[in-house]
Amino acid sequence: MFINRAVTAIALLGGLVAIVISLLSGNPIMPIVASVFFCLTLLLWKYGYLIIPFFTKATNIIEVHGGYEVPPTRDYIIKKDENGYYASKFLEIRFYESSMDKNSDEKKTMFDSFEKAVSSLKYIVKISLMISTLDLSKHIEEIKTKRGTVEAKKAKESKIAADESMRMDRELAYWNRLLDRITQGERPVEIIAFATTTAFGLTRDEALSRVSRQAKELKTILSSSLGCDVRDLTDLEMLRCFEWDFFFPTTQEEIKDALF
Repeated sequence: MFINRAVTAIALLGGLVAIVISLLSGNPIMPIVASVFFCLTLLLWKYGYLIIPFFTKATNIIEVHGGYEVPPTRDYIIKKDENGYYASKFLEIRFYESSMDKNSDEKKTMFDSFEKAVSSLKYIVKISLMISTLDLSKHIEEIKTKRGTVEAKKAKESKIAADESMRMDRELAYWNRLLDRITQGERPVEIIAFATTTAFGLTRDEALSRVSRQAKELKTILSSSLGCDVRDLTDLEMLRCFEWDFFFPTTQEEIKDALF
């Protein structure tokens, strides 16, 4: 499926054509207005997950999926039953370290740290992994592109916060290790990981307060023990993870289209 990428390409091409027509026509005002609206439509479609939550929060729109509700903030999913409320939050996990790149002592330290961190949790957590094989030639080019993007960003920004600089170094090291392993004949796979935490409360506010605390604690534990980046998922990204619990992409192209 190439729907998302095709629509983006068509919208960009249409915007460029509208701008060219506006410059060549005798009355450029209307074509310019049309091109502006065309570009705004593209922005809303592509980055709606950033824009729509502000709109739904201001208008207090509640989206309903079966027996579940997506509130105006679009950062959690909530369900009501006869006993109270269940609220769930979703977190994206991005790994930049692998146990395959560590020696036996480092592996033991990593696993022990994760085990101790997880055993301290007082609630149930679900960590989901989607694994798919990759086209080797295309994957190498994608890795080089991503590595180049990070290198360019780091070189361009003279003043970077310490934690952001550390994150960039960790990401660059990850891409370099990945390229080395591929050139040595290892078959690459792509892993999409996300965590879900759910809390119960007698009232909506109680459930939301509890799940927010759990998500914040879970982010700290996972990022510190696994050396990964963890962020909250909202809007369409959150709904996508929720739907993937039931049905998920069956091909690499569907995954790329969903994440584009």
